[in-house]
Amino acid sequence: MTGKDIEQRHEDQLKGSSDGGGIKAYLLHRAKPYLPPWLGAGAVGVAGGAANLVWEGDTGMGVLLTLGSVALTGSTWWAARSTGKERRLHSAITVAAGSSWFTSAALFGPSWDMWFVGGIVGALSWNIRQVMRRDPDGAKAASSDGGLLEKVGLAKAKFGVAKVEPNRVTVPLALEGGEQTNDDAARALARIASALDLPTTAIRYSPDPDSARRGDLVIVPMDMLSEIVLWEGPALPGGSIADPLVIGRYDNGDPLMMWLPADVPAGRNGTHLLIAGGTGSGKGDGALNVLTEILSRKDVIVWLSDPKAFQDFRPLLPGIDWAVEAGAGTEAMVEAVQAVIPARTRWLGLHKYRAWEPVCAGTQDDPQHSCKSDGPCGCEGMPYLVTWFEEAANTLRALGDDAFTGIAQEARSAGVSLVVSLQRPSHDQMSTSTRASLPSVLCFGVDKRDEGFALPDEVLDAGAHPGVWGNRRPGYCYLVTPGVDEALYASPARTRRFTWDSVSLMETLAAWAGRNGAKPDPITAGAAASIVGKAYTERAQHKEENPDDEEQTVSRLDDEDLDIDPNEELPQPQPGEENVVFDQGDGAELSRGEARAALQEIVAEFEDAGTMVIGVKEVMDHAERFGRKRGWVSGELQQMLVEGRLDTTSKPGRYRIVPAMADA
Repeated sequence: MTGKDIEQRHEDQLKGSSDGGGIKAYLLHRAKPYLPPWLGAGAVGVAGGAANLVWEGDTGMGVLLTLGSVALTGSTWWAARSTGKERRLHSAITVAAGSSWFTSAALFGPSWDMWFVGGIVGALSWNIRQVMRRDPDGAKAASSDGGLLEKVGLAKAKFGVAKVEPNRVTVPLALEGGEQTNDDAARALARIASALDLPTTAIRYSPDPDSARRGDLVIVPMDMLSEIVLWEGPALPGGSIADPLVIGRYDNGDPLMMWLPADVPAGRNGTHLLIAGGTGSGKGDGALNVLTEILSRKDVIVWLSDPKAFQDFRPLLPGIDWAVEAGAGTEAMVEAVQAVIPARTRWLGLHKYRAWEPVCAGTQDDPQHSCKSDGPCGCEGMPYLVTWFEEAANTLRALGDDAFTGIAQEARSAGVSLVVSLQRPSHDQMSTSTRASLPSVLCFGVDKRDEGFALPDEVLDAGAHPGVWGNRRPGYCYLVTPGVDEALYASPARTRRFTWDSVSLMETLAAWAGRNGAKPDPITAGAAASIVGKAYTERAQHKEENPDDEEQTVSRLDDEDLDIDPNEELPQPQPGEENVVFDQGDGAELSRGEARAALQEIVAEFEDAGTMVIGVKEVMDHAERFGRKRGWVSGELQQMLVEGRLDTTSKPGRYRIVPAMADA
């Protein structure tokens, strides 16, 4: 009941049905609300005196009156269960005292002194309670929310019993049936934050999935994420990729965890991960938290594409199975991933696995998971595969915004997780089909306009606002992923910070992963090699560039040129040498057969170099060798496509070289 209702009822009591005038009428009006306790005390006294005349000394009636007194007190306690604790106790004590005096008076004679003092004290206690109840200055205190819900437009809603935890208060909220819904509570969050003088990210609303008008209001009064926590190593080195990846902490201190593989008994699906965040948001450190956790596990291999030339990830390269930069290397990796998915799915099916699980990585010696009908097959295991595309906007521009759609839709059933990292997860960067196929997101500060593409609508409605952070809260993030309580989706978290001091430990981790981590299985390696050949089979030589390239070039000079100093100026031409023209060939145009042979030789050279995805542009860089224009080259590439030397890719105009021979 609001203060306004209490005041109105009090005025109605004052007016009543009296119509007298003057001081007498005024006093009568003012006294009327406070008369019931006095009348009750008087009635008890009269009844006790009268009862004594009838039942004095009656033992049997004494027993009945005593039992009646106890029953009346108990009934009062039960009837007041829906009121406040103070009112319930006050009522029970008053009834117990009155009934006890009445019993004593009836049997042994009334004690008028006790009745006089007790009646006055009891009546006054109820009068004082009435006065305090209608005190206008205390009207706000009568409301459990202090008027907060009325201020924010939820006046008819009701708070439940609050659950208080360290730096977190969870209050059940029941909205007015038929008039308010959970959407109204979500829209009121900003006003609640304003009323409590807190940032908008400190207030969240978690709707009850079984009700349209009930949920929990979560208030986090202090920002416990302001303290920077440095990365000190992986959480579970040597564990399984099926164990949780610990990448930071929530605002109440709980660990920030996620899973990649599926867990069939637990009902958790495998997942792909989108890492989103603008420049300066801490996305790079967040990615390192995830990748170092992955590399510390014993049953997973990683393929990495990084157009930034491994600027952040270079210390980790020795632990990564296949690492490429932008361009043809990334195109080849995309083609390889598309090829290994059906091969891995087929292996899982033959070995009777519904989804990848840790035992898949070991030798298959369980008869229940054998590809043979007469006992264990002994097949080599198949580790989990994580395919990571860093700064994926570059790849999407080159391959099209649907480059990852097929992979994202099919890979989870093959024990493959796709990680896509980019700054702006907007509709002009990737297709809505690809975004819908990335069920997990680690979202750092983004532009406010990108919030709706980075996080699901229901998470934003619950109070998540990554656009508020921008680049002003590096490392602050939201995590939406299977296996995590949905009530935590809108809870801010923070990943750990990497510094220059972290590099040595990262190198140690990478060296451990290179020695003790999983090795590519025949199924995955064979499928990749069959599609991109040397781009995969000779991948190790591309991990690090050789700093001595220039010296090696000099050492490969012909013997007759060994004494030449490449830094020495060329001598001036001698008289008669000014107009010397070097031999330009006989000028004869290559025949079509010769031009085709030259083109096939160029394609073979691309294959030998590990460049397995090409287009007309790359071939035209060698046009002097076949003497033809772009139209001819395009036609010949189409012919090679028909002949099976080339195959199509996900992007029109780009062709994958079919390896002539590939050994994984």
